[in-house]
Amino acid sequence: MTPGELGGRTESKAVNIASDEPNAAESAESRASRVESPKPDRSSALSTTRSALCYFIFFLSGAAALVYEISWSRQIGLLFGHTVHAAAVVLASYFAGMAVGHVIGARWSSRVSPLLGYGIAEFVVAGWACLIPLLLSLSEAPEIASWLSSSSFAWQTAVRVVFAFLLLLPATTALGATLPMMAEFLTLQSSRDIADSTNAARVSLAYALNTAGALVGVLSATFFMLVLVGVRTSSYVAAGVSAACAIAGSRVESQESRAGRYLSSSSRLLSLDSRLFWLFLAALSGFGTLALEVLYTRMFSLVFHNSTYTFGAVVAVFLGSLALGAALAARLQSRYRLVGLAGWASGSGALATAFSVLVFVGLTDLDYYSYGESFSQYLTGAFVLVVLVVAPPITLLGMLLPFAWKAAGGADRAGQVVGWLTAANTIAAAAGALAASFLLLPWIGLWQSFVLLGASFLVVGLALLLRSGRPVWACVGAVVFGALALVALRSPIEPNHNRTQPGEQLVRRWSSPYGWIDVVRHEKTGAFRVRQNLHYRFGRTGGNAREYRQTHIPLLLHEQPRDVLFMGLGTGLTAGGAIPHREVENIVAVELIPEVVEAARLLAEHNYGVVDHEKVEIRVDDARHYLLATDRRFDVIVSDLFVPWESESGYLYTVEHYRVARQRLKPGGLFCQWLPLYQVGAREFELIADSFASVFPVTTIWWGEMDAARPVIALVGSDAPIEIVAGRLAARLATLRRTARSSDENLHTVERFWSNYQGDWTPGNSSRLNTDEHPRVEFLTPVSNRDQKLLNGTRLLEYFDAVLAQLPSQAARFRPAAGATRQTSQQRRARQRLVLFGK
Repeated sequence: MTPGELGGRTESKAVNIASDEPNAAESAESRASRVESPKPDRSSALSTTRSALCYFIFFLSGAAALVYEISWSRQIGLLFGHTVHAAAVVLASYFAGMAVGHVIGARWSSRVSPLLGYGIAEFVVAGWACLIPLLLSLSEAPEIASWLSSSSFAWQTAVRVVFAFLLLLPATTALGATLPMMAEFLTLQSSRDIADSTNAARVSLAYALNTAGALVGVLSATFFMLVLVGVRTSSYVAAGVSAACAIAGSRVESQESRAGRYLSSSSRLLSLDSRLFWLFLAALSGFGTLALEVLYTRMFSLVFHNSTYTFGAVVAVFLGSLALGAALAARLQSRYRLVGLAGWASGSGALATAFSVLVFVGLTDLDYYSYGESFSQYLTGAFVLVVLVVAPPITLLGMLLPFAWKAAGGADRAGQVVGWLTAANTIAAAAGALAASFLLLPWIGLWQSFVLLGASFLVVGLALLLRSGRPVWACVGAVVFGALALVALRSPIEPNHNRTQPGEQLVRRWSSPYGWIDVVRHEKTGAFRVRQNLHYRFGRTGGNAREYRQTHIPLLLHEQPRDVLFMGLGTGLTAGGAIPHREVENIVAVELIPEVVEAARLLAEHNYGVVDHEKVEIRVDDARHYLLATDRRFDVIVSDLFVPWESESGYLYTVEHYRVARQRLKPGGLFCQWLPLYQVGAREFELIADSFASVFPVTTIWWGEMDAARPVIALVGSDAPIEIVAGRLAARLATLRRTARSSDENLHTVERFWSNYQGDWTPGNSSRLNTDEHPRVEFLTPVSNRDQKLLNGTRLLEYFDAVLAQLPSQAARFRPAAGATRQTSQQRRARQRLVLFGK
């Protein structure tokens, strides 16, 4: 599967339907006569207890496999950067290794005792899983990190694919081999033929339970293991589960008498054309369902707050639907003709896919989803919404792989059939996820991609229905799909679904692997906003002094800021704000999304033409990865406002990230971390501040926006106390007023500048920090958000009086001009309270 980003992010983030999941199905050709060996009296039947144990073992194996994938994708993401392309590399490497394992399992399932082979594979997974974190930590050395990066995108991608493939290969190959081994064992009851209805039902049930285990793995990792147990430690726990599965499987094998169990194969032979068709159906099942997982994840990002929890909800429902489809296939395939069943499932799945777009738009109207008064209510509602939209089509399409397995059975042993068809399914699944992310979404569009994939399944469904003698149903299905497709294509792109605020118009939209990037303009004020997936998040133009202030404050705190790094570009106003500073010679701005760079170029007259300015170098990369890979040093590093609850954004607030940032500072350098207090609770703010202060010897707090509704502060880290000389600062402020395009009352005088200083932060609970191993901020902030515990309004007032106003004020030293009166800490904080709260 792909959470995160697989994930992620694709982070990207898709589901590996071809992981270690058995399948079965009965075709029309299976009506042909068979010649089977006589059944032994006793040893030909698996005991009920041992069958149940095998099913439970495979259930646990599925749970462990998904924990591995989530943990590994996060660990590799720290090395490659949490970009869509990096997530795609991990996905492709994972799936390729699984496909190799399926093929190896297909070849060896008939040569070794199946459960013994299964146990060996699980032991290999467990052993190699314990080595992967160590190998990744060794790979974080600057020499290797820079080798994994290149100015040539093609070369960088090739190197990363080879690295990730080889890193994961032993474990992913072993994971892939478990499926045909288990299928071979479960189909030894009366024959080795998966076309046998009893055998097919066994394998389909095992597939359903394995996928249900994957569902449990996703929920466990998302809601418990990653944040409490730890990212790397979660993979160790999964390794323990794999080892237990290996021991249990080997024990069942040793107790099960093999005498009389290996019977001759069925004599039923399929034509080459028929076999190729079912192989094609298995591949289409993988390609289409994984592409749909990417599309559904993207579609829900238009309305959800896009935390790890909502991403996990989509993946969990997807896995649950696949498990339900397999269970239904196990029940139906012995009762009805397989060709008709497959045609019905494929055609109905196509109709449900097109209809799901209408259900989504009808239920959400593309508004920001805000159901419930608490996090638990919000998440419950989100799960219900995803089930209503995703479950019908994926349940129907989830039957296709079991049907293909059974239909292709006959001449070969079950392990061979399952292994080869699943290998095709897995490779196609990887191709489908990559195609959806980098071809369909950018070039065709979200809604059109749904219709295209639905049409692919419809064509196959119609062909199967015609073959089974149901031309009327085929014609009806074609007509209904055509009507649904037209409505689905038209509904979401009506003018009111551009989701602009009153008085705004959409200027330009880019369809990118990261979603929609829009530039919108307010008709009266002329202000521009840059947003992602219909949500405003990259800032605005039009007298927004705060975005310039995010540059001016840290640069003015440094005596000679020649080399400056900005982590995040957005509208370009913050990075562009460094251009009027005459001391600044070189500016590097790192932006994750290429289309955001184009949006900033569109706003050149508002951001000093930052994208194409001679002082500025624009780098498209993950900001943390850039710091890890570069050997450049900077006088000032400015980290922009990042939404803390978005999946994997929390890695920009970890101890390890701050350590790398400190290493990239010149002597006397400053690191400035801007924080939106209105997006964190007191608990998360203190986690970030304690993590920050655990790295930087001196941490001071400065106000960027004294607004009780949307307060913004900065954590400024340095190796020594900050000295502010009034005369020098006054001269620089005067120069800035002449060169800058807009004035800022908060920085108009030295006294106003000094009034932004809140105090010093000293480390608190050093045992509870935000780290790569325990990314607490990422998982706690969504809860504070939905439970309405964010630091704004009354909560900010209470926290200001109880904590912020009590901070010491010694790490920033102000030397007033001769004869000038120095403002006391009490006076400064009284003014801050008055500006913030009016009292």
